[in-house]
Amino acid sequence: MKFRCTFLSAAAGLGLVLAPALFTSEAYAAFCYNDGSRFNEWKKVIKKEYRGKFKASTLKKLDQVNYSTRVIKLDRNNKKSFKGTFESFYKRRSAGVAPLARKKIKQYKQYFDKAERDFGVPAELIAAIWGLETAFGTYKGKPLPILESVATLAYDCRRSESLFFPEFIAALTVIDNGYIDLHTARGAWAGEIGQTQFLASRYLQARTDYDGGGVDVFNSAPDVIGSTAKWFAVNGWQPGADYSEGTANFQVIMKWNRATLYQKTIPKLAKEISG
Repeated sequence: MKFRCTFLSAAAGLGLVLAPALFTSEAYAAFCYNDGSRFNEWKKVIKKEYRGKFKASTLKKLDQVNYSTRVIKLDRNNKKSFKGTFESFYKRRSAGVAPLARKKIKQYKQYFDKAERDFGVPAELIAAIWGLETAFGTYKGKPLPILESVATLAYDCRRSESLFFPEFIAALTVIDNGYIDLHTARGAWAGEIGQTQFLASRYLQARTDYDGGGVDVFNSAPDVIGSTAKWFAVNGWQPGADYSEGTANFQVIMKWNRATLYQKTIPKLAKEISG
């Protein structure tokens, strides 16, 4: 199955920050395929299309990137995680998060306070997401090479044009700017980055250094807090306003995750954390 994916319009919809060179011509995925048989051909086409738009050293990293059947299986089975009632989902996902969140808010009070001053995002919301995504950085799962994951999903036809080809270009942009070597860095199966699971485009929007040591959303709690808060601010968060279902701030929460059960869990857990 072939298609042309016009990337610039998709990137604008994501609020993606791009290297200026990417605006010089139309950017697109030459084709997609539903098994790994043409993956090496796809990589060659990508390297040819983006020669001069990314550094040679960035594109060379694709030589060691393989098609991941494991990523495809995880993508196809992802819907199973969101089955059942909201009550059962909330009980399963939020178990034990609120008490730990309160401890984290106390431990990193100066950074949560700074995030609220800078971006208007309350501590309980940041802590809810941090806890739900990675149990405050303690849940590692079985991490996969980020560039390999996102390249596989960009090549696969199911969601390439709507989501993963733009994320693949964003991942190359992260590498090209020297922010993170996503070829060696590891994350969840969809190519998420750091303790609150940023997709590459979101990382480019939100990366924030809160401890003066350079942006490190894998290991620095202050950077996790600041970057997460900035993402919400960039995406329209209204400081001091309610974030219950139906509000403008809930619309921002909906942008964080597409799953309805997850969207409803975030504000409920945040309010549980705040008491």
